[in-house]
Amino acid sequence: MSRTPRYFLQSYGCQMNKLDSELVESRLVASGYERAGSEQDADVVLLNTCSVRQHAEDRVWSRLGVLRQEKRQRPELVVGVLGCMAQEHRRYLQARMPHVDLVVGPSAFGDIDQQVERARSEAAARRVAHEEAVQKDPRATPGGAGIVTVDHGVSGDTIHRDVRVRPHRSQAYVSVMRGCNMPCAYCIVPTTRGAEISRPIAQIVEEAQRLCDDGVTEITLLGQTVNAYGRDLGRDVTLARLLRALHEIPSLRRLAFITSHPNFLNRELVDALAGLDKVSRFLHLPAQSGSNRVLKAMRRGYTFERYVARIELLREAAPDYELHSDWIVGFPGETEEDFAKTIELMEAVRFAQSYVFKYSPRPGTLAAEQGVDDVPDDVKAERNRILLEVQERHTAEKNQALVGQVEEVLVEGPSKVEGRYSGRTRQHRIVHFAADDPALIGRYVPVRIDEALGHSLVGVRLAENAAEDGARARTEVRA
Repeated sequence: MSRTPRYFLQSYGCQMNKLDSELVESRLVASGYERAGSEQDADVVLLNTCSVRQHAEDRVWSRLGVLRQEKRQRPELVVGVLGCMAQEHRRYLQARMPHVDLVVGPSAFGDIDQQVERARSEAAARRVAHEEAVQKDPRATPGGAGIVTVDHGVSGDTIHRDVRVRPHRSQAYVSVMRGCNMPCAYCIVPTTRGAEISRPIAQIVEEAQRLCDDGVTEITLLGQTVNAYGRDLGRDVTLARLLRALHEIPSLRRLAFITSHPNFLNRELVDALAGLDKVSRFLHLPAQSGSNRVLKAMRRGYTFERYVARIELLREAAPDYELHSDWIVGFPGETEEDFAKTIELMEAVRFAQSYVFKYSPRPGTLAAEQGVDDVPDDVKAERNRILLEVQERHTAEKNQALVGQVEEVLVEGPSKVEGRYSGRTRQHRIVHFAADDPALIGRYVPVRIDEALGHSLVGVRLAENAAEDGARARTEVRA
């Protein structure tokens, strides 16, 4: 009797990739597969990849090198590359990676179980051929790239999600749209993930309700440009209306969304953010640069002044919101004056959190096609350092202002420091507190903040009223 087939799935990159991996697992589990504890114990190894940053790609190429050696020992092993790298580098994978059996782009996960089965059948046939070849040449390598599905296929959004397949019992991601129509000069996403396709509100609410029925209390909505949601479904479908619909789910406690574009932070959305108390009080709104000249070259579609005006609109309606941003330093042509405007924007807005990246050309983008990367690496590194220092100062000041306050914390699990557990506030701040009780995971607990660290807070868990166990702790709204 043959054993149940086992898969090992490793995900790289953004939250969308993590959700795609959950959908892939959902389909495989429904088809009778079991999750393996390691690559060595798996019949199928799948790498769900990211092309946004070079570092993520480098990690995948390194992993594929290791799997080449693994497959020499086990020719029957099926190796699959999924996601953005499968879309961008499919020809290279076919030509130079003969140990790869399966190449599936991000728009074709919907029937991944059938594709894996086809790959396993072909791999079994190649194994017989390989064994015959090894008898003639012990150095023979099994070959590959038997199935390619990239530009056409069944979308992962067609999968009827098994809500039990998720890493966190109280938290879940939900995709509301795929692809992106924005023309940002540095971004590969429109090439790898295609044009915007929004899911109907009813379909999203149905999935969210099933997740909440299974114990989820915090949902994060995902989209490449999530606040552009609904543009392809008509004027009556917007992110604000979706938030209002999800807000009606009784057992849902928190609702967040990422990542947003400044151009789509309009009055309707601001009113929803201010008026819906289940929506978490932070907004990831990447500015990328403070220089109008660089923003124009990036094709971002807004200016320094317009960005600040959108932030003022939000803060007037909802002063308790914190802002998060992404920044690119060393974009082609960026001068010291341009960089100074980025610092000026950071000082004007005072973000709670920022991610800073040194520009690197990504093949297939407009910026890369122009062939200019004229800011020296040491200048990029110095500007990166300076922005991080500015952000660390702002974060430390904001954290210090919370000392003495009581925050509602959704407990996520043990901290890296022994004897502590960690969780996040409604403003997405990390809080550590003394505890050693796995039953706390997924609960909302009141924590008094006693210490502000550089990137997190430390506090003391307060006693909960037994009659109101699980209810929200009171949180002071700060102007």
